[in-house]
Amino acid sequence: MLLILKYFMLACFGYVIIRLMVPYIALFARFMFNEPFKWDKYVEKPRLVFYGMGLSVMHLGYTGIIEPLERFPIFSYAIGSFLFLGGMFMAQVTWTKRFEKIFIPKIKEKLKTSRNFNISISESQLEKLYDNLVRYDMVIIDKTSKDDFIQCFLKDWDEHDAKIHLKLKNPACKEFYELFKLTFPKNDLQLIDFIKNSDLLRREDGRRYNYDTVRNALTRNRVSKRSEDLEAVFASFS
Repeated sequence: MLLILKYFMLACFGYVIIRLMVPYIALFARFMFNEPFKWDKYVEKPRLVFYGMGLSVMHLGYTGIIEPLERFPIFSYAIGSFLFLGGMFMAQVTWTKRFEKIFIPKIKEKLKTSRNFNISISESQLEKLYDNLVRYDMVIIDKTSKDDFIQCFLKDWDEHDAKIHLKLKNPACKEFYELFKLTFPKNDLQLIDFIKNSDLLRREDGRRYNYDTVRNALTRNRVSKRSEDLEAVFASFS
């Protein structure tokens, strides 16, 4: 019985390796004879990674079944079978459309290093917030368009050159941040990102806000001189 199982597993190894080699042998032959060929690194590189992992896991499972632990043979058979089948699945799933259309984009999104505000807010809400800021003369519209405003909040910081030019002193800027966090509580927006790390906010004179100055604002007075106007800006979201 064990001999039959061994040959069956070797046949599975052979199937997986042949499944891997056939398309790449054709690509290699075209490359060597200077024929045009299509190498889609978006798909092929992740596929090879999964094939390598799958074959490695299959090998571990094979060893666990063929050479089980003497003290725990049933456990060894169970884990070995699980690993072998799991590895084979990892190798075969790479040839499905789901792997290319769904799985790879999800993995890339997880691995992507993002530098943004990491906020959850819709474009329509940002449009409304921008309009309210304009209404209360808190943003310089000649230097910050509505599109610039939306880009700064939603896109990665390195994807654009837009800036947000505010007509707010340090205390009012701190209060704007606090009201934003209070109005949209699901967001993980940090003050250091908002003021310092992003390099997106500008004062009325065009200079950057000083993070330490803004952070320590409102220590004496809990509200700024523009507190009522800022409350009105965010009131429509409640």
